[in-house]
Amino acid sequence: MTAVFRRQLTLLTLLPRRQCSKCFYSTASPPQTQRKEREIELLGQSYQTDEWTNVSNSIINTLSRKVHLQPSHPIGILRNIIEARFPPNIYTRYSDLPPIVTVQQNFESLGIPADHPGRSRTDTYYVNANTVLRTHTSAHQADTFRSCPTPGFLISADVFRRDSIDRSHYPAFHQMEGAMVWNRARNEDISSEIEKDIAALPKIDLVVEDPKPAFHDTNPKQPEHSDAESIAISTHLKRTLEGVVEEIFGRARAAAGTFPDEKIRVRWIDAYFPFTSPSYELEVLWGGQWLELLGCGVVRQAVLENAGTFNISLC
Repeated sequence: MTAVFRRQLTLLTLLPRRQCSKCFYSTASPPQTQRKEREIELLGQSYQTDEWTNVSNSIINTLSRKVHLQPSHPIGILRNIIEARFPPNIYTRYSDLPPIVTVQQNFESLGIPADHPGRSRTDTYYVNANTVLRTHTSAHQADTFRSCPTPGFLISADVFRRDSIDRSHYPAFHQMEGAMVWNRARNEDISSEIEKDIAALPKIDLVVEDPKPAFHDTNPKQPEHSDAESIAISTHLKRTLEGVVEEIFGRARAAAGTFPDEKIRVRWIDAYFPFTSPSYELEVLWGGQWLELLGCGVVRQAVLENAGTFNISLC
């Protein structure tokens, strides 16, 4: 019997999906909804409505835009830069997954409890009681984990949340997520194998603040993982993401011509997410302020079991 080891990274662009009628990358499209009594049409498919339905026409009109697939759009450019950091023979790309998912995919598959505030109608767009617009790329995690032909994968997509609009929030925005998998036999410690993979990662030149250990009492490892494995997988995760940050912000600094010889500074902060442990957030010092970039962590065993993987797992 083998076990699957996996770590997750999620990159939030936090770029609002605004539309400019004068921009060549605008993808304005006519409303797609054709409402009938107790029925709604989204992307050419009809769905029954009920007391949970709260999807507005303005949100429906964003479903087909897919600006992250436009190579000249800023979000498309950012996606291509990030994907270039991950070898395609190791990481399968998924960038055109449907935005309409089941409640099970969006919540239950990740172990998000029924009373979590993110499941409320004030936070999530419901097509009906059993169907939502994905609130995160992780809604596709279990399905992708079952079907992915390579050890890793990248998912990029637009996601939808009922946020009030301000300088950093918009109801339709974009996320990018990745995962890496290692296999092992039962009772086998594969920390040395992961350490070899760490040594093969591209070298980076950042100033990194990471004062806390990989896991501790308030940010614990999972009982299925040895100390050495948890440390190794967390290190692989952090080095990978630091490389992405160096690439993106190095390009931004070069384009702006600001302090090209000064090293980029980042810092790791302990975090909590329902489906990862230990969990982390990464911030970058930019414009004199710390900017939150992403959340990540080691995916919980229950998530893999929900995906049909019932062996001991590290993610």
